[in-house]
Amino acid sequence: MKKWLKLLALIGICFIIYFIYQKTYNSIYQITNIGDNLSQGITSYGIKEYSYINYYQDYLEQQKGKVILNNNYSNKSQTIKRTLDQIKETTEMKRTLYDSNLIVITLGYNDLIYSLSMEEKMNQNKLESILKEIQKNYQELIKEIRKYYHEKIIVIGYYQDYSNEYYKNIGIQRLNKILKSNKDVIYINTYDLVKKRDNFFNNPNSNYLNREGYKAIAQKIIEKTLEKKQNI
Repeated sequence: MKKWLKLLALIGICFIIYFIYQKTYNSIYQITNIGDNLSQGITSYGIKEYSYINYYQDYLEQQKGKVILNNNYSNKSQTIKRTLDQIKETTEMKRTLYDSNLIVITLGYNDLIYSLSMEEKMNQNKLESILKEIQKNYQELIKEIRKYYHEKIIVIGYYQDYSNEYYKNIGIQRLNKILKSNKDVIYINTYDLVKKRDNFFNNPNSNYLNREGYKAIAQKIIEKTLEKKQNI
């Protein structure tokens, strides 16, 4: 009889531990940040600053409590194609997507710029071919993500490039249309947001934002996703 009581007590303790773990685990809000230098908060001096994702994390902590930010798939060389391959080929990323409460994506610029740099003589037909490949990979990426994740996907668009290079800026505008075209994402338009370069860039000849620039994008995310203006 005593052995049965001990066993029942042990089972009871195990259940209590399990439920405590589940309550704690489920109360943690997990953001997966997937992107390039913009998603990291890189400044014109090559330093990691407070990015829009960090400001957004701070805001969500006020609303939801503990928020964990996963930056494992945010780096300077991240592309749409690379992310797609990582999901298809690694169990780790599938698990990351499955465990996420929110996914924020800033991808496409590297795909575009690398492809442009590979062409000696750029023309409209070549640009169309590049954009067609990006669109195919992007649509496939969102479809692949949805196999493991069913909550909000926030996609950040790109702002105007300071260099005013024709094919680059036309490419960015077209890239933004591709990013926005998927109806399964929440698209954040930043193209006109940072036109006042003195406010959002410490170096006017750089394409990297300062803190105010990243904060402005975070504010855009809050307004778009919560449908009400909240200052941060």
